[in-house]
Amino acid sequence: MNYSIIPAAGLATRFLPASKCIPKELFPVLDKPVIQYIVEESVEAGATNVVFVSGNGKEAILDHFDKINPKFSVGKLGNSVREKVEALDDMIEVISVRQKLPLGLGHAVMKGTLAVPEDASFAVMLPDMLIFSDGGSSVMQRMNEIHEKYGCSVVALKEVPAEMRGLYGIAEGTRLSDDTIEIKRLVEKPAEGETSSNLAVIGRYIFTPKIAALLRDVKPGKGGEIQLTDAITALLSEEKVLGFVIDEKTHVFDTGNMEGFALANVFAALRRVPDFSNKIKELI
Repeated sequence: MNYSIIPAAGLATRFLPASKCIPKELFPVLDKPVIQYIVEESVEAGATNVVFVSGNGKEAILDHFDKINPKFSVGKLGNSVREKVEALDDMIEVISVRQKLPLGLGHAVMKGTLAVPEDASFAVMLPDMLIFSDGGSSVMQRMNEIHEKYGCSVVALKEVPAEMRGLYGIAEGTRLSDDTIEIKRLVEKPAEGETSSNLAVIGRYIFTPKIAALLRDVKPGKGGEIQLTDAITALLSEEKVLGFVIDEKTHVFDTGNMEGFALANVFAALRRVPDFSNKIKELI
């Protein structure tokens, strides 16, 4: 799995006016933009090429992973800061694909596959979903291990309360081990009583090459959008698809909304800022 596709063409209207000129993917969680956490997770899992599917006004994302802007006097930066900034240039090979119209996640992934070799498996990582793992392997590392072992597509899942099922795509399947299921059915944002499963899809995928052809055949659904879930459903009839169920020690934040973004910053600060816990208690 040498390629990762990161769809980053959304307009982020929920973050206006902050997102008027700055892509929300570059909003910082402490000292790093959200999308850098995502790319680092991808690199840890073995990816060397990242395909950004972006839109108009998102050029700054590509610049972030390029050489340092000449306006900065590198010699005046401290060694540790300079090393962090310069490391971005060597982290990945950047590939850019433009999604001109907002035609859905499936359409964005389909556009990204144009930059991936036809016989290559690849990851899809949603930049809004920020995942912190407490020790051990990251979610993408573990998923890649499962992918290499079984040679099939893998989808990350998380248990959610029953009242939150309607906010996610929900996977039903057969339990193979404590952290792995064989997915039998996907239900996109189910209505009450439509499924008894509480395993939600959380924005991390590894796909076999077969998904690319299926995406090209998917018909637009609600709102005229091409849904990734529909392509995965088609894949289920042709290949085995496994689900990796993350544990309770793995924390997932949806930074695509204000609450999730704020909580991600608080969580990161609790880990890294000295005495932050006591300081936040004083504010409360």
